Formats: sequence, C-alpha cells, structure tokens
Amino acid sequence: MYFLIDGYNLIFSLIKSKESLKTLRSQVIVSLQKLFTKRKISGTLVFDGAHLREEESGLSYSSPLIIAYTPKGQSADEYIVEQIKGSSHPKQMIVITNDRGLQGHAKSYGAKVQPNDEFIQWLHKPQKRKKQIEPRDTQQNLDRLLKIFEDKLKNDSDDF
Repeated sequence: MYFLIDGYNLIFSLIKSKESLKTLRSQVIVSLQKLFTKRKISGTLVFDGAHLREEESGLSYSSPLIIAYTPKGQSADEYIVEQIKGSSHPKQMIVITNDRGLQGHAKSYGAKVQPNDEFIQWLHKPQKRKKQIEPRDTQQNLDRLLKIFEDKLKNDSDDF
C-alpha cells in the first residue's frame, strides 16, 4: 500500500496548538517519518504551496515518506488526485484526509480512503509479531531416523 496524506488537513484536524504553521509542519514531518520507517510503509505527505528554502523538504532524509509541496496554482487535493489518476495501481493507494470532496474523488479513481484519526491510531498501534512456529517432525520420520541411527551403530560395532 502507498499512502497519500493531505498534509494541512491532517495538521488542522489533529493538532490544536498556537505554534507557527512552520513548526507544526516540521513536527508532523519528523513524527511521520519515524512512524513510516518503523512500520516499513511508504507514502507522500502533500502540502499546498511552494517549498520554502529554509525548511527541510523531507527528501534529504532516508525515509520512506516523501514530502511534496504543490506548485503555485495547484492544491494538495488536485496533486493527490493527479497521483492517483497517473498510477497504474490506484487500488494500492490510500488517501489520508477528512476532506469529503477529496475522499469522493479518490474513491472514484479506485483509491481507498481513511480518516486522519484512524490512520494515526493505526500508526501508533503495536504491530503484531508473527508467531514463530517450532519445526516439528512426524513420528514416522523420527522412527525412520532412529532405525538409520541404530543400523549405523550396529554396523559400526560389528567392525570391532
């Protein structure tokens, strides 16, 4: 699965803070990059507007999360829909947003959608470890190996 995240929609729906937008954006980027790395998932976090030189683009990190700033005149919603339309596997994409209009467009092109709070809860949910199964042999195979061992032991003792 590939996640397309409506950046400002995520920030404004989850974070109630008086900090600057730049600070909030940086906090979200760093937090999501860590969670994406931990979960071994990939995606794009999309923000409206051009990238500011003094901010990290996210591309300098070795992270499975790409940070995208839309070009002038294009909204994050339009960028996300464009990514889905251009994908050869839109059913493998999940759009993270509370924006009902974007959810509708994403679904119409075959992508899945998930609300912000559900996605964040899922990211923080402990991953289930796959239960390791102890290898077991059949009684028939154990009997076969025992016979081989006993025959070998008998033949070795006959040599003395």
